Amino acid sequence: MRFPLVVLAVAAVIVISGLSYAATNDCTDGTKYFDCSKTPGYIGFRCAPSGLVRDLTCQCEAVPGYITQGTGDDATCVQAKCDDGTKQGECAAAKPKICVGGSTYTDNATKCGCPTGMKPSSVGIICEYNPCSDGTKDGQCSAKTVGKKCVQSGLVDKASECPCKSGYTKQGEACVLECTANDGSKVLAGQCSSTKPKYCNENGYLVEDASKCGCPESQQADSSGKRCVPAGLGGISGSDLLGGAAGAGSNATGAGAASGTNALSCCCLPTALIGLVGGFVYFRKKK
Repeated sequence: MRFPLVVLAVAAVIVISGLSYAATNDCTDGTKYFDCSKTPGYIGFRCAPSGLVRDLTCQCEAVPGYITQGTGDDATCVQAKCDDGTKQGECAAAKPKICVGGSTYTDNATKCGCPTGMKPSSVGIICEYNPCSDGTKDGQCSAKTVGKKCVQSGLVDKASECPCKSGYTKQGEACVLECTANDGSKVLAGQCSSTKPKYCNENGYLVEDASKCGCPESQQADSSGKRCVPAGLGGISGSDLLGGAAGAGSNATGAGAASGTNALSCCCLPTALIGLVGGFVYFRKKK
């Protein structure tokens, strides 16, 4: 009879020691053995000798501010509010985020909307940027504007991804229009040709523009500033030669009238001399 009593005594000591150990020791988060944790991140867990383990009997709602999300083995404990104060299931200030709980958010563009310049995607979960002004979708090369890519609803130069077409040349990330001179050389839009006064305009055509490109040696710009004429004739136009530079009718006086008179004198004097010589010869033959 003494042996069974000894065994019972030893067992009692072990049980008492275990209870004493459990009463004086706890898990890493401070939870006592066999108790449910109330530590954020471990709510819904029980402290066991092996450590914190998930225990469905530890009700999330037992901890103020927490609720159960999911069911069965997939159930988890989440805060009833997110870190920014947004209630669980409501939209956060940062669209299209919705509060799931604690520091957890998820996208829901259909319910929470999108930031300015964006719209819900076809599935309604995430947001995507609106097309650019020419209809190009975000992230694609424009079919209407050479070398441009649609980035966050704006067209930007991206020749490295959107190749330049014929008639354009790549400069950095931009596609620049070019003109072809008579000698086959290329001239970029906005620049002058080596053949003065040719200028490549914004439409890709070579035009004369002496005011921008200058004139060859011994020539100067005419009164329009576009063409080049021999030096000394730059300010004379058709109206000047006809004496119309005065431009003020019969009342024109001073320098304007003088310029008209000078032009007529230069123009008509040779004709008058020819007439006199011709008349003299005619009368000599008649005699």
